[in-house]
Amino acid sequence: MADLLIKGAVSSYIGVSRKNNEDNYFLNGKYAQYDDDNQNSSAFQPLVQSGIFGIFDGMGGQSKGEFASLCAAKTLSEYAEDVLNDPHYIELYVNDVNHQICHEMNRIHKQIGSTMAILCIHNGIANAYNLGDSCIYHLSGNTLTKLSHDHTVAEQLYQNGLLTRTESRKDIRRHQLTRHLGIPTDKAHLKVHRNSSLKIANGDMFLLCTDGISDILSENDIQLIMQQSDGKCRKAVEMMIQKAVEKGSSDNITAIVLKAVKKMNKNHFFSTLNIDKHPHTYSFILGTVLTAIFFIIVIIIILALF
Repeated sequence: MADLLIKGAVSSYIGVSRKNNEDNYFLNGKYAQYDDDNQNSSAFQPLVQSGIFGIFDGMGGQSKGEFASLCAAKTLSEYAEDVLNDPHYIELYVNDVNHQICHEMNRIHKQIGSTMAILCIHNGIANAYNLGDSCIYHLSGNTLTKLSHDHTVAEQLYQNGLLTRTESRKDIRRHQLTRHLGIPTDKAHLKVHRNSSLKIANGDMFLLCTDGISDILSENDIQLIMQQSDGKCRKAVEMMIQKAVEKGSSDNITAIVLKAVKKMNKNHFFSTLNIDKHPHTYSFILGTVLTAIFFIIVIIIILALF
């Protein structure tokens, strides 16, 4: 639906036991830039008709994981418009980021990388892309759907029937990634998981998050929090992070919550008053406004005289 707008909020929290924040995000042009004194970041998304939103969980320790996730976020700003208009550009973006991270690995002789979870929304249609285990969820009515696919050894074992779903969620190999940004192209082809052409309805919500949330909170927890947030994106983000910490998350935690709302046309206010059915309503409102303005002017003049 082209008459839908998107609003949102993001917060990235260093966690209770980490010394640095290796997470980053992309909120339609905004991303995190940390310093030694502040390893947390947040931002708001005003109403827009189209946008690109992403979550990146860096790996490598110290400042190296931060390099990888920041590289992914900054480079997305260069490709954002192209990716939004043509989904094929996602491959060019991924190859570019992967090349930059691999170049840095060769320079420092250390393994680094980043997950990627990107949601593109344009004219009421959502396209989701991911590498690694950062997640994208879609809440429509009372149905929560996971749009991303975990690229982990545990998920691979589950898909092959060697683990149950419950076992895969508890298995230590759920942290062993099979795909992520930062894999040399001579070792593997970096195929992006896609979930495309999802039609959005008024009131739909989305959550993009790193495993600081998805490892700790169940899908029931996530759905309940999003429903209890009263459609307020900032409130949902704060509740999500607080709940994850309460349940024992010690990792970096980053979450984006988005909501689709119906565009209000210029006649919406008067149409809600049923002016067509009550033709004198418009005259009444106009008269009330003019009277109020008159009294305000009179009061200002009186105060000025005294």
